[in-house]
Amino acid sequence: MKARLIRFRNGLFLLAACLACAALLKPVQDRIEIHLQSNAADPDLLYFSSPSMVRSLALGYDSLLADLYWMRTIQYYGRRDKADRRPVRYRNLAALLDITTTLDPDLIDAYRAGSIFLSEPEPIGAGQPGEAIRLLDKGIASHPDEWQLRFDKGMICFWFLKDFRKAGTVWLEAGRLPAAPFWMPSLAAMGLSKGGEVDAAIALWQAQYRESGRADVRSNAKNHLDSFQVAQDLWTLEFLAGQYREAKGALPASLNDLVRAGFARRVPADPSGVSYDYDPATGEVKLDPSTKVVFLEVPESYKAPFLERLKASLDRP
Repeated sequence: MKARLIRFRNGLFLLAACLACAALLKPVQDRIEIHLQSNAADPDLLYFSSPSMVRSLALGYDSLLADLYWMRTIQYYGRRDKADRRPVRYRNLAALLDITTTLDPDLIDAYRAGSIFLSEPEPIGAGQPGEAIRLLDKGIASHPDEWQLRFDKGMICFWFLKDFRKAGTVWLEAGRLPAAPFWMPSLAAMGLSKGGEVDAAIALWQAQYRESGRADVRSNAKNHLDSFQVAQDLWTLEFLAGQYREAKGALPASLNDLVRAGFARRVPADPSGVSYDYDPATGEVKLDPSTKVVFLEVPESYKAPFLERLKASLDRP
């Protein structure tokens, strides 16, 4: 009984000591910062920048210390008045997040919110999307089934790095995870399309249109597929009209002239069955105002490779 009482007292003493250290962490670090600002050229020196060193000093209280570092990270990011006085506004932000997530790899909020802090351009954030990607990759390595981490990575690739193809690829990976929402493949298709991977995007929308049990998902997929069909028809008809002019010296009076002259087997209608509108003065082909097609933007970057394939197919004997 006496031994148990001693162990209980020792445990309380240890807990009190840890709480006291935790309470002193911020004021001590604030005192250090004040000292550095008054006596050094660099007021943003981080005394412990190595996650492994901090972890070795945690004495098994990794989660507790992780919470403290996470709070310190939020304070470091949120105090804009202090950020304005630093030579580099958020130089230590990536290091603080690295320490936090090393101490507690399960702190999902640190990966997600931290990546936003890092990727937002100055003065709102650190303007370091590459560091944000590294932080999220660290989280993905620890939590491969958390679709939100890949979603966030794709957003950073899309908005801050302008790497649309990479964004679509990452979103496609996220969409394959068990808990991913139904709209993730659509997002992946959009990113791939904008990044030039149009054939992959079309394949994704075709799969959604065939397989989805949701009417809204099928409708969205159909609108994208119809839009690509329209774009291909318009580019093809305008190209053939140009070929007709080279051969005949003038644009065709109507699209049916392309068939009569042997430049086309037929004149297609749009996916809703309405004929395309043709201007014989300019050779422009567009959707008729009465169409029922919901036309969505098709990447202009797809036009050149499509026309190259079209020309190659017409050049074959």
